[in-house]
Amino acid sequence: MSSNTHQDWQSARRTRTNNVVSMRFDAAYFYERGLRFLERNDLPRALKAFRKTVEYEPNNPVNHCNVAGVLSELGNFEASNEVLMHVLNDLDPDMAECQFYLANNYANMGEYELAEDHVLRYLDADPDGEYAEDAEEMLDVLLDEFGGGKVYAKWEAKRRQEEQDLAKQDGRHLLEQGQFEAAVEQLEALVRRNPANLAARNNLSLAYYYTGQCEQAIATAEQVLAENPQNIHALCNLAVFEAQGGSRERLQACVNKLSKLFPLHYDHAMKLGTTLGLIGEHAKAFAVFDRLVRMVDRPEPILLHSVAASAANAGYLRTAKKWWKLLGQHAEMKEVAQYYLDQVERLRRQGKRVHISYQYDLPLRSQFAEMKKRLQTGDLATWRQDPLLRASLYWGLRHGAVDTRKAVIRTLALLADEDGEKALRMFLKRPDVDESLQAAALYALQRTATRGRVEVWRNGELQSIRMSDVPKDIILQVDPAWETVHARVESWLREHHKARYVAEAKRVWVAFLRHAYLTNDLRIVKLDIWVAALIYHVLKRHGESVRQRDAAEWFGVSTSSLGKAAARLEHVRSERT
Repeated sequence: MSSNTHQDWQSARRTRTNNVVSMRFDAAYFYERGLRFLERNDLPRALKAFRKTVEYEPNNPVNHCNVAGVLSELGNFEASNEVLMHVLNDLDPDMAECQFYLANNYANMGEYELAEDHVLRYLDADPDGEYAEDAEEMLDVLLDEFGGGKVYAKWEAKRRQEEQDLAKQDGRHLLEQGQFEAAVEQLEALVRRNPANLAARNNLSLAYYYTGQCEQAIATAEQVLAENPQNIHALCNLAVFEAQGGSRERLQACVNKLSKLFPLHYDHAMKLGTTLGLIGEHAKAFAVFDRLVRMVDRPEPILLHSVAASAANAGYLRTAKKWWKLLGQHAEMKEVAQYYLDQVERLRRQGKRVHISYQYDLPLRSQFAEMKKRLQTGDLATWRQDPLLRASLYWGLRHGAVDTRKAVIRTLALLADEDGEKALRMFLKRPDVDESLQAAALYALQRTATRGRVEVWRNGELQSIRMSDVPKDIILQVDPAWETVHARVESWLREHHKARYVAEAKRVWVAFLRHAYLTNDLRIVKLDIWVAALIYHVLKRHGESVRQRDAAEWFGVSTSSLGKAAARLEHVRSERT
């Protein structure tokens, strides 16, 4: 080649080089190429392009995820998982979507337990994330079609434990279980240790209210609001307290504040709507529930009932019927929905004001049937943990008439649990408790196997007594009539030279009273019937020659009445006093 030719070639090369636009290769360039190859379903070239993005930006987790996605499409699930684990272990541990990708890969590999594990990890990390709906659908398939559930069971147990641990930090678990006296005790201790725990202070306010200590409840709620004026729980609590007998001005101030709020948190919005309903602001309650029900994809039954109840109470009957009909589409809620539809229609025909509870309940017939079934099977666990039952019991114990208090004490004796024991101990310290109520409370404590000392208000002061010193036959003192029957039987036996049967008669009578008291199955109208029946029963048991007619004539009662009473005594086994 001549020198001139070489120079011409070099000159032409420089000219061509100067005319070419230089290309800038970076991660964005190869990302766009990767997307174009994916659109053409050219997976090998898409993989090559995405791997280039990793070379340019090795610390960008999205680039690695794109590589993992193409590997998965190619069926190379193990390699895809290696990339995803690299992202989680080395680049971004909080990249929740990697857990969903891993779940997909393991499902395709037939590793269903691992798939179940990772889909649950995704739902834990990002329950409202981009793939949440797909993740829930995948979980359903894994559980229903592939025999899964072991991992889910462990996850559910762990979640429940975490919720319990969180609830214990603010005392909420005791409120949820209806153990209000225990809640007061624990929450007061929590607040003393950490006054900044507003959740505990709000729960303490509720505990005071449920145990009838209204002034303390209001004061506690006001203290929270003094520090945090927008605290939704304290505002709602205070509104309910004021509505139950507080100041109308303070109640209206609460309503004005609550009317301006709409919490984005579901539970907070439910509490706001329910509170407005409880204090009679039904139109405002409907506005909250109506807005909330339109925000959620699948309204829960309690929300559907709440929006219907608030509409009915506000006078929007057509709207209320619409929501109850929607509630009735849930198979388990069909009876409940129909009950309220019928109730509203009946009230409308009668021209009466509609007032529906914001907490849906089964029709009364169903409630009574369920209660009867539980009592027959001895299953009292649900009643022990029913917060509404607990609240009504403690309120009745503090503020009810004598008959109400007796009924509450009887119920607490039947429940026989730690929180009931605390309530009874507090009750015995009150100066307005007469001797018969004290006897009932002491018998209830005997039945709960209470030990140690209790304080009882006697002779104008608190006296400490040992439970071991409480008479075993204390139940005789619960009702003056019961003690009178025993005294008259003992007197008759001694007068007729049958004193050897006195102890036996007392054992039979005390055993019978214990049984009848707990079942609320004893109403003495005529003392002579029970005196005659008890004497006849004891004499008959010891082979004495006595007829029902004889015993009836001794006390001037009918033979049939004596026979019925004696038969009831016969069915109760004697107990040692």
